[in-house]
Amino acid sequence: MKSKIQETLINVIAEGTKLEGKLHFDHVSRVHGVLSGEISAEIGSTLILGETSLVEGNIYCDELWIDGFVKGNIVAHKKVVISGTGRVVGDIRTKSLKLEFGAYFEGRCSMEAETATLSPSPKPALST
Repeated sequence: MKSKIQETLINVIAEGTKLEGKLHFDHVSRVHGVLSGEISAEIGSTLILGETSLVEGNIYCDELWIDGFVKGNIVAHKKVVISGTGRVVGDIRTKSLKLEFGAYFEGRCSMEAETATLSPSPKPALST
């Protein structure tokens, strides 16, 4: 039997919305707006950053899909996917990294088998 994603378990941050501070997500979260601050997501969750999304701050998550822009460091326990429209300026630590054709990544990447042992506070993003 296939497992279904329940509508009540999906977070959506719409385009035109701006959230600042220490933000925490669970389950599936789709962002089309602006996030500023420290962003974290539960283990087992997926954070999807749409084409219109802008994140300024560090991200700690399980799975991260980037179609928008991230300026900050990323720690992902499972994987990071940067699409052809995705841009990242900052360091990435993850088990698996996928850069699709056209993706932009400026920073360092550390691919380690077990990211759970990594400290949750990576160095600040490189200033540009």
